[in-house]
Amino acid sequence: MSALAPSPASPRWIISRREDLVWFQGSVIIGVLLLVVFALAPTLNNESFQAGNGVVLLILFWGVFFDGTHVWGTYARSYLAKDDASPAALPGAWSWSLLALGPALAVVDHLLLPNEPSQLARAGWLFRTFLVFAYLWAYWHLVRQHYGFLVLYRRRAGEHDRRGAKLDTALLWTGCLYPYLRFPLSPAYAESGLPDLVPADMRGPLTLALDVGFAVTMASLIVVMVLGRVEPFQPGPKHLFLAVVLVFHCAVFAFLDNLLTITATLTVFHNLQYHRIVWQYERGHGRKPSGGLVPYLLLGILLGLVWYGPRVLGVALVQNDLARNVLLGLGWGVAMHHYLVDGCIWRVRRSKEVARALDEGAAR
Repeated sequence: MSALAPSPASPRWIISRREDLVWFQGSVIIGVLLLVVFALAPTLNNESFQAGNGVVLLILFWGVFFDGTHVWGTYARSYLAKDDASPAALPGAWSWSLLALGPALAVVDHLLLPNEPSQLARAGWLFRTFLVFAYLWAYWHLVRQHYGFLVLYRRRAGEHDRRGAKLDTALLWTGCLYPYLRFPLSPAYAESGLPDLVPADMRGPLTLALDVGFAVTMASLIVVMVLGRVEPFQPGPKHLFLAVVLVFHCAVFAFLDNLLTITATLTVFHNLQYHRIVWQYERGHGRKPSGGLVPYLLLGILLGLVWYGPRVLGVALVQNDLARNVLLGLGWGVAMHHYLVDGCIWRVRRSKEVARALDEGAAR
């Protein structure tokens, strides 16, 4: 999503003022509601992760109806698209082996390594490291999607200065990485069961250094932007989008202390944005994904059930450590395949067809 030409009909909005405010900025309201519910709910931990726990059921609901349907949107817009250009950027058949990566590592880890407390089970360093890698890729994927929308807003506004692009990018990544990097320094991460990344005696000094560095960097970037030192400052949809994303990310990490609830809350915002951009792309081809809204949602919910049923409910129902880790690994495998495919199909700079479809979708 990075080379869309400015549209005369809506020069500063990706689709239109109403559509953007509802889907690309306003969809954060669902995330805020989820944040409030999770923040007020009892703390979720390994012992309380049971099928009857309301927080677990809410994570399952999010996974089936939001995350699963948005992954279906990826496949509907790529593998199932009825044109040559849409699936052209797809990775090879080898990419499906990602589904087996997590379960395979869980088995090897169980057989060869001593088990320690992990997320929702016990595991050795190999599988626990896999989980850290999975969360890193998930967050990278999430912020990269926000970056794609940021670039679309710049293109719509006719902003082509490379220095301005670097400034916007620095703002986005600084604001999103700060709470993410701060989390491993918190007591909540120490209790998560994931590998310790920082010695305990260094967490306090590093937290202080990170806080100060973030405050100084963000203040400097905002001053440069507002004063127009790089490019003229004209408040618009791009700035609203940046503000919404950065405030929301910081709020989620500030009020939640469990990676499962953090992931669901951050991602539901992205899920809704993604549905709308997929529909815009398909509209540019004069069609609707999966043939229409009803089949699109039904197939997406079915995928969500097949994916999140074992990933959440299955893990909650079984007590065996290996079984839990295999199910967790399989769930992350589906997510990783989505991250890979999604990172390939939206590389607009390498495909004029993607840019054209987005542009025509906005004009229809």
